[in-house]
Amino acid sequence: MEHPTATEADTPPALEAGARLRVLRAAAHLFAARGYDAVSVREIVQDANLTKPALYYHFGSKEGVAQAILADFMQAADTVRARVFAQSENLRQALQSYCNEMLSLAAQRKDDLAFGFTCWFGRSSLGQITEQTSQYDCKVSAEWMVFLQQQALTEAQAGNVLRVFWALLMQELLRVVHCPFWQGDAGDTGQVFASLVLDGALGVSNQPTIETKG
Repeated sequence: MEHPTATEADTPPALEAGARLRVLRAAAHLFAARGYDAVSVREIVQDANLTKPALYYHFGSKEGVAQAILADFMQAADTVRARVFAQSENLRQALQSYCNEMLSLAAQRKDDLAFGFTCWFGRSSLGQITEQTSQYDCKVSAEWMVFLQQQALTEAQAGNVLRVFWALLMQELLRVVHCPFWQGDAGDTGQVFASLVLDGALGVSNQPTIETKG
């Protein structure tokens, strides 16, 4: 891991408006393209048009930059999930909206998500961050289980819905990350996924709509 020299750390400059975002976008792009371990702080600051002292002062280290990238993406995903849970009138709409909004977010922040996938499924020296992403996965699953059971599903049904839906969504998110032409128009993907989950996993196509409990 790279560390600042005494000279670099003596007089850290202020971070101007927009510089934080430039650092995160530059680092995410480099990490996604080449892997965290292969990227140096020098390359990040060059691409972000920033100095090393400023990066070290505001992020602490290259790992601090990586943590900030994932934290920002997770916060955006949390916002999507909270909005969908609050605004959906029924389970089908929730699954459809969440799918479409997450695909749109992925299209907007492909590098962030690509880097996240390397932490979830790949190899790097980021052991602590890998553990944090695993904990985040558990948090998201727990929130979905609560929401699904609020829709009158049993625990077993909720678990089945979550497994099927998550498998479908993760496959599509990976496709978004690796497809350069995908610009965020989910089309009828959310509707198709909701139907596959509910009509297939639960067999509710001919049953009354499962309404959200108020």
